[in-house]
Amino acid sequence: KDSLSNIRKLVEPVFSTSLEKASLIVSRAERERLLDMIMADILGYGPIQPLLERDDITEVMVNGHEQIYVEFDGKLLLSDVKFIDDAQVQQVIERIVTPLGRRIDEASPMVDARLPDGSRVNAVIPPLSLVGPCITIRKFRKDPLKVEDLVGFGSMTSEFAEFVRACVIAKLNIIVSGGTGSGKTTTLNVLSSFIPTDERIVTIEDAAELQLQQPHIVKLEKRPAN
Repeated sequence: KDSLSNIRKLVEPVFSTSLEKASLIVSRAERERLLDMIMADILGYGPIQPLLERDDITEVMVNGHEQIYVEFDGKLLLSDVKFIDDAQVQQVIERIVTPLGRRIDEASPMVDARLPDGSRVNAVIPPLSLVGPCITIRKFRKDPLKVEDLVGFGSMTSEFAEFVRACVIAKLNIIVSGGTGSGKTTTLNVLSSFIPTDERIVTIEDAAELQLQQPHIVKLEKRPAN
């Protein structure tokens, strides 16, 4: 936060000078809003950065530069946020994939990856996408739900929780399936909490999402083909 504040202090005088040269007069609120946009464009993911910083938004979906949906409280909503053009979306995609050692171009127009905070990201560009560059970011939950939470939400009964606990302890085979955003990872995290701490666990994932709490874990993640 201190470094961001220092960078903002460096940007502010340059921004003020630019406003003066252009003979533009803006309100204090508008000035702060524009500064926030500039900071997000310099250091973050542009217009979608404020959406990613909100704890009540679990997914951000960019369908070209004019259409950005968010998942809020389990529902998909069209936001009023837009990119300037497809070139700005492409710039954000490059900013996402380059630090991850990945590339995206016409020869390889789709990337699945994991952000440093654990969030899953999928990016698709033309010619594969017909609506312009697209980005989907599924945010990583910082505080994984516990079995008590799912019982409290009504997602499962206490009797069912005890049943699956017994299944895990008995080392029975369990399949958890469902569509995107249906709660597969959350359910797996809860099931894993029943695994005794003296067990060795190996996870194999397309993109690492599981948040297991046991001490003896080996995590494997798919890598792209050469």
